[in-house]
Formats: sequence, C-alpha cells, structure tokens
Amino acid sequence: MTDPDVRAEPATEVLDLYDVLPDRAAARATEARSGQSEDDPVTSMIKGAGRNLAVIIGMFAVSLAAFVACTTLFSLGVGLIVLVVGLFILIACLIVAGWSSRMTMALLDYAGITLPRTRYPAAGPGFGGKLRRLANAQSWRDLLHVLINFILSTITFSLALTWVFGGLGGVTYWFWSRWLPQDNQGLPELLGYPGRLAELTFNTVLGALLLITTPFVLHGLVRLHGAVAYALLVDETSALRQQVSELTQSRSAAGEAEVHTLRRLERDLHDGPQQRLVRLGMDLSAAQRRLDDDPVQARALLDEALQQSQDALAEIRTLSRGIAPPILAEQGLPAAITALAARGTIPTSVEVDDVQLSDAAQSAAYFVVAEALANVEKHSRARQASVEVRGVGALAVINITDDGIGDASLAKGHGLSGLADRLAGVDGTLTVSSPTGGPTQLTATIPQLP
Repeated sequence: MTDPDVRAEPATEVLDLYDVLPDRAAARATEARSGQSEDDPVTSMIKGAGRNLAVIIGMFAVSLAAFVACTTLFSLGVGLIVLVVGLFILIACLIVAGWSSRMTMALLDYAGITLPRTRYPAAGPGFGGKLRRLANAQSWRDLLHVLINFILSTITFSLALTWVFGGLGGVTYWFWSRWLPQDNQGLPELLGYPGRLAELTFNTVLGALLLITTPFVLHGLVRLHGAVAYALLVDETSALRQQVSELTQSRSAAGEAEVHTLRRLERDLHDGPQQRLVRLGMDLSAAQRRLDDDPVQARALLDEALQQSQDALAEIRTLSRGIAPPILAEQGLPAAITALAARGTIPTSVEVDDVQLSDAAQSAAYFVVAEALANVEKHSRARQASVEVRGVGALAVINITDDGIGDASLAKGHGLSGLADRLAGVDGTLTVSSPTGGPTQLTATIPQLP
C-alpha cells in the first residue's frame, strides 16, 4: 500500500539488516543472474566443501594445541596437587579446555552449526572463590572433549585429506604418472590387469568417485564433530537458565514500558481533557446562573462550553489512538499506519507489506511508528519522511526515515525512549542511525507468526 506523497530519498547510512529488504535482494539476484549465479548448486556445493574442509583442518589444529597444553597442565597439576599451586595449574588446564570449546563452537558456527555458548562461574573473593572453576561440571566436560576431539579430529583430518587429495591425484594421474619409476606396479596390475590403459582408467575413475563424494563426506565429518560437541559442550541447564533470564528481562522491560505508558496517559489526561472538562463545568454553571438575567452572555458561555467539549473529545480520541486505535483492529496495520501518516504535517510515504503479526506485536509496531512520527513532527525539522514495513524471512522489519537534522537517540529523556522496552516484550529489537545533520533511520524488527 503506497501513499501518493513524495517518498523520501533513502538514507546513505543504512543498517545491515535493512540491506536484505526485498527490493535490494531482488537487485542483487538480478546481478547474480547476469553472471554466474551464487545460488548455482554446483558452486554452492564447492563452496560448502571448501568451508567444511577449512573447519576440519582448523579443528585438528585447535584440538592438537589444546591436547598438548591440557595434557601437560593436567599432569603437572595432578603431580603438584599436594601443594596449593597444583590446584591453580588445574584451573589453568580447565581454562585452556574452555578456550578449546569456544574455538570448536566458532568453527562449527562457520560451518552453519550453531551451539549455545556456555557461561562459566567467575572467580569470587577468598581462596574458595578462586577455586570455583574446579567445582564446575561443564569445565570437566570441556576437558573430556579435548581428549575425544583430538582422537576424532585426527581421524576426520586424515579422511578429509585422503578424499580430497586422493581424488585430485586420481583425476590427474595421467599427467604426473609419467615421473613414476618404470618398474612401478599399481593396483590394477596386482589384480591381473596389466597395461597403461587399465592403470589410467582405474585411477581416473577412482579419483572421480572420490571427488564426487568429497562434499558429502566432508559434510558428514563436520556433522559428526557437531554431534560430539553438542553432547559434551552444551550445558542444557546453563542454556535454559540463560533463556529464562532473557525472557524475564524482556517481560520486565515490557512491564516497565507499560507502566511508563500508563503514567504518561494519566499525565496527558490530567493536563488536557481533564482541564477542559473542568472548564466546561464552570462555563455550564455560569451559563445556568445567567440564563434568565443575561441570555446573550449565557448563549456565549454555552457556545464556549460546546467548543470545550469538542476539544476535549478530540484530545481523548487522540490519546485513544495511541493506545489501541479502532482502525488497527478493524482494517489492520497497513490502514492504521497510513491513517497515522496522513494526520501529520510532514509529507510521509507509506509502504506496508502484509506481515503476519500477533495482536500484541501489531500494537507494538503501531506504537513504534506513532512515536517515531511524533518525534519527527516535534524535533526533526524534516521536509519529508517515509515508513516501510517489510517481511524479511521470519521477521517484520519496520523502517522509519526522515531527512531532518539527526541526533535522535533512544536514551532516557529523548522522545524515542521506552520504545526498545516495549519491543522487548514481543521479542523485538530497535536500532537508530541518526548522525548529526541527518538523515535519521529507525529500524525495528518483530518476529512474525510461524
């Protein structure tokens, strides 16, 4: 849905998340189709195989270094455990094991396997606090993973190199075999198939089979590393505790935002409609007293009271739109945002996709747009603005841009404060790009319904 107003020029400094909006993605897809497409299955398979090979090589290097370090530190720590220094050497061993686990997760993440990070206990005061790491079960599981991962990495590293270089050597056997000794006997000759042709055919076919299966073998080896890492490095209790903490923080932020909104609503009602209603009552009382003695003055007071009632009603309607406007429930988010932009004095273009949001998320999206446009009207000195709502995968991305003076901020005391807390209640995020001199771009993301 597009408003006929002139649309603002896009910001020169746009957020990375906004780069994936459909129009830009379509442009990149067109460029890709003009040359070699990045989505070509063969190219994608080759890139994936290279990425998996790099992960396996990196995994072997990390596991070798961690195994040597942990073996040395563990042996030294156990040997000196009768002394106090042995305990601290064991802590150093567990710290190295933790480093190995983080590097393993980073490598797996590069291959597309994301594992939740582990939180380790921080050292506390006193002697017992310094040794807290020794009582952490996950730290010892990390140490066990160092041993198992070294054995596994040695095997996967050898298999990976065998498949890759065996395949390359097989398909190029016709070239480099001329430098082999003349009395060299290959496997075909040992099997009873002598001759140059049989040897070339055997090696070329074998090399081709190895190369064809290399992407699948490398993928399987990386997945095997991922399974072992998940079994030993993922602390389910810690992950669940972190998830509960994040949910608690987001719900607390949403509650604080709701309290802030109610207090502001109470203040606005007190300063606006309530004062007008008090004035209305005074005017009606005065008109009632003068109705018999001075009808002309009474009529003037009644006219003024009527105007006060109309102004109070308009202010109440304005406040109600900020809470839950009827058009949002009746016609949806596109119509509500379009009506919101039409009431402003700054020309604002509106483009809204049909995103699938829950009622709470839809209200949060409307509130963000309403607050952002109100901030544009009050502080930006902009000549034009734009509002775009796009569906990007599982997210609804809301982008509000203006060509004003910039310096917008989410800090407390600014017009946009509280929006991030409101979005946190629906698992959304909010970022602002507003350099001095403008332009200002506010980007909110809200998860869509599955």
